[in-house]
Amino acid sequence: MTAGHIQEFACFTDYDKELVCHWKVPAQSNCSKEFLLCYSKETSSVLNMCVPENEKDSLRCACTIYPDYFVSGLTYILALQFNGTDTWNYNVTPALVVKPRAPKNLAIKRAENGNFNLSWEESYSPPSLLSGQPVIYEVKYWRKQHPTEISVKAINYQTKSFEITAHSLRRGYDYIASLRCNYTDYPAYWSEWSEEVEFHYDYQVKAEDILQMAVPTSCILIMAGSVICYFCFTK
Repeated sequence: MTAGHIQEFACFTDYDKELVCHWKVPAQSNCSKEFLLCYSKETSSVLNMCVPENEKDSLRCACTIYPDYFVSGLTYILALQFNGTDTWNYNVTPALVVKPRAPKNLAIKRAENGNFNLSWEESYSPPSLLSGQPVIYEVKYWRKQHPTEISVKAINYQTKSFEITAHSLRRGYDYIASLRCNYTDYPAYWSEWSEEVEFHYDYQVKAEDILQMAVPTSCILIMAGSVICYFCFTK
């Protein structure tokens, strides 16, 4: 295998604990036996080694590096070996390939106005460099029975909740919601979609629904009563 055969080599980091590099390999490849990823900081001569593993689909090798720290100017020099021979060289600056962790602890509650309030927490806390940084979100939700009909809403402001309006839903259906995030100072990647939360939009009758039904009914009864009275008096 030569450098030209290393396909789709890419690295990304959660900018907190790990830097992951992966690349495409032919089926039946044994990543831990065939490859070795050597790396060092640009400012250091210390050489470290990472033994890759096969990803679940077996069509990629992945190496996970656990840096001692993250800073904006940190750059790693990588050398990928195949059967003991250098086949690929690559420089990666973690700050430029941030793929944040997805938001966590999703919850959804029915609000008094009939809408649904979706809330969540960030996956970063001090002293993480991403904790408290500007972040935007995308929320998606869909009917459980119709997973291809997805509504996606952008949230371009700082918040940890979002109101899904009842008029955007159809009564009597189960819905599923999820969201992802992107840190605007580190915009290379969006996070994966978060764990899903499920909710049901039921046939709850609201006061305005009662009024909408009551007014026409009252009008019909009044008209009917007037007609009956008219015939009674004419006789």
